[in-house]
Amino acid sequence: MLLLKMISTNLKGKLISGIKDVERIALATRLRRMLRRPFRYLEAICYRELIYKKTKKEREVICKTFFNTRMHLLLPSGTDIYLTGGKSHPSEIRLAKFLIHQLNPGDIFLDVGAHYGYFSLLASSLVTESGEVFSFEASPTTYHTLEKNATFGKNINVYNLAVSDEKCDLIFYEFPNLYSEYNSLDVQQFRNEVWYSEYKPREVHVQGIILDEFLYTENVHPFIIKIDVEGAEYKVVNGLKEYLRSYSPIVVIEYLCTERGNEAHLKAEKLLNSLHYQSFRIDYNGDLQKVDLIPSYLTQEGLESDNIVFVKKDISV
Repeated sequence: MLLLKMISTNLKGKLISGIKDVERIALATRLRRMLRRPFRYLEAICYRELIYKKTKKEREVICKTFFNTRMHLLLPSGTDIYLTGGKSHPSEIRLAKFLIHQLNPGDIFLDVGAHYGYFSLLASSLVTESGEVFSFEASPTTYHTLEKNATFGKNINVYNLAVSDEKCDLIFYEFPNLYSEYNSLDVQQFRNEVWYSEYKPREVHVQGIILDEFLYTENVHPFIIKIDVEGAEYKVVNGLKEYLRSYSPIVVIEYLCTERGNEAHLKAEKLLNSLHYQSFRIDYNGDLQKVDLIPSYLTQEGLESDNIVFVKKDISV
């Protein structure tokens, strides 16, 4: 047991060092980023700015992540991971630090809205083969890449399902690759974006799943549930509420500011509060800091979105 703890501590130290490298690259000037890997940088940027804009066709590549796992990506949407080895937005860097601190061998991680599986792969390396990762991705196109990436982690289970509060056939919207991270059950939130008219989504039919049923049926007890579902946050939490009444997993939600349209986030937060969950932001070191008024916090910090962590209060005292 002591040996396993030492190995885990050593791994975490290496991963924190790795995500800090991603952070340094992300904060560097364009010139410094280009000089670091000139051919890859010019390849990715030229593809995004010239070829993709003309053809609207994605390109598959393989890279190595900061946690030393290979990963399939589609350009241009995977450009940041391709160039830095990780998701480079500050909120995603802080979330990676948080997961590195919190996940341990044997834990179970749920990735709802997994996209290509970046956080699923990171979690897989942290929970090791004694733990498990369950990744849900509604987009059939994106799921194809997620499924490939799952082969790089022997403990990752993937599902081409839309997590919701309905167990039925659902209409899901897939955007062209450049905006594939906005794939959603509801596209009304994007109709006023300047890019929408040129990159309109297509409708696909996807089976819905309710996490309450899934977790109890499969006897799965996650330690952390990450939710990134572009407007379906309330539906996911509403379909999870019975499990949350009885158990206390940590819930992480990508939360939008008021200007971006956060009605679903507000409703999800209210439901989580009713289940005795308290909200926290993730600081620079990956630690939690209590935040009571999330929209005000986002406005004050000038953030369009952030990953907010919900932890159940100890109501036994």
